[in-house]
Amino acid sequence: MKSFLRKSIKRVALTVLGVLMISTLTSCGATTKTIKSEDMKITLSREYKESTLANATWYYTSPDGLAMGIRSLKDDVEKSGLECNSAQDYAAAYIKANNIPGSPKVTKKGDYVYFKYNHKVSGTDYSYLTCIYDHDDEYWLVNFACYKELYSEYEKDFFESADSVTFVEDDE
Repeated sequence: MKSFLRKSIKRVALTVLGVLMISTLTSCGATTKTIKSEDMKITLSREYKESTLANATWYYTSPDGLAMGIRSLKDDVEKSGLECNSAQDYAAAYIKANNIPGSPKVTKKGDYVYFKYNHKVSGTDYSYLTCIYDHDDEYWLVNFACYKELYSEYEKDFFESADSVTFVEDDE
């Protein structure tokens, strides 16, 4: 009887240990998180931490870069004197208004347009991927940036995040 009881306890302990190990491994394996801001959802790497930046609708930083979103209502864009009838127009206006160097080429990809550029800030070179989404009565600008020397390493992740963007109604 003692032997049977010991085996049963050992079996239960091993089962509990196994379940704990599996749950630990699966929770540690999550490398992304989905954030929602206004009516937009985007998936970012878990290394990004929420922060704040004036005029940004949402802003996240990581050890090597940033991701941010800016929501602009089309009425406000029009009132500011810009004539934008598409994401392509908005991208061109943004490039001009912000004196972005090198006349970056605006390219269509899926549901958005994007452009890439480099810019020096306080003596440090950064590379940017800027994506523009035309949704209902608004434009969304999503900007990713990192140290220039790391851009080739991060570009795939930036595009994966850009491709993950969806728009949802507030009541969902």
